[in-house]
Amino acid sequence: MNSSFEHDQPLSCCKTTFGPCLFLFTRSIIRAKCTDSVLWKFTTIVGAFVIIMHTVPIFMHNWVYLTEPRLINQVDENGEQLDVIFFYDAGYFQMCREFRSNETSPAVDASSESFEYNCYWNPFLTGDDLSDISVATLAILQRIGYPSLMHVAGCLVCYLAYALSIAGHFSRNARTLQAAILYICGGLTVAVAVLQFVCIVDDELSPRMKPNAAGEPSKFNFRYGLSFFLSALSFLPVQLCAYFNAYLYFRRYPTPFDKVQVIPGLEEKVYKLRMDQLRGSNTVPNGDQHRRGSLANNTINPYSKLLVVDPPIQEPVSPRGLMDDPRRYLPPPPPRVSFIKPHVIFA
Repeated sequence: MNSSFEHDQPLSCCKTTFGPCLFLFTRSIIRAKCTDSVLWKFTTIVGAFVIIMHTVPIFMHNWVYLTEPRLINQVDENGEQLDVIFFYDAGYFQMCREFRSNETSPAVDASSESFEYNCYWNPFLTGDDLSDISVATLAILQRIGYPSLMHVAGCLVCYLAYALSIAGHFSRNARTLQAAILYICGGLTVAVAVLQFVCIVDDELSPRMKPNAAGEPSKFNFRYGLSFFLSALSFLPVQLCAYFNAYLYFRRYPTPFDKVQVIPGLEEKVYKLRMDQLRGSNTVPNGDQHRRGSLANNTINPYSKLLVVDPPIQEPVSPRGLMDDPRRYLPPPPPRVSFIKPHVIFA
């Protein structure tokens, strides 16, 4: 009976559409074959998410939510001044205060304007005295000036990296690699700003959250908001953008000879490695504690078994006779690229 009833019920919309959509999505990814165009589009989309995750939290005031007790101009039946708990949400440039309920103090009259939801600009910008509004939240706002400047600077650097990524894709030049470098710099700058914000909040609220002398729990509390997590998690897509931009740049030079033209100093290292292979250069054993170029090499026993002696290099004998130049039969050195410029990578 139950089985026939289950077969009669129509399938839900999610079950009927999720399977075909997932199939089409995976098939489009497989057919894309990770070409330069597909990778660049993916990098551009991720870069747009990075810009959003860096820009939106700057103008929001939901970085941290705090609960803070405040004295009000009301007294209880014993004539003692009441203190109630206010809820604060703070950001780089603004904080807001709200009194949500008076369950802890039934005698509180919440009809006053001071109990309404109000927002205040950071006194670091305006110079206003907000000591009657808050203590802990105000102390946080007065100390986050440098983290906010670092966050804005890192966001601007990521803007520039995003523009260079687009320009480098169409012009096929070194701006793609410069975008990868700037993505890393901007992401690290924003990450440092977030870490400074965490240190400031922890430094201001940790002493206040300890129990008092009577053993009563503290009324101070805090938790981080959405803007904080957006800024903290933006470091991961930033690294993806940096990796894919660098990968797309070096993918334009598939052969070692092409890479020699764009990487300064690579030609000399390749030539030196080639000459060492031709000469059969020896390597120092791992157990040898003497470092090359140090004074300890002067104390090596010349009759020690650990001493590596280079065998004499014998020139090959010419098959045409001893009168011919034997250097004619040595393998030619690798070609030297004389038009390499060290600054070509920043052209």
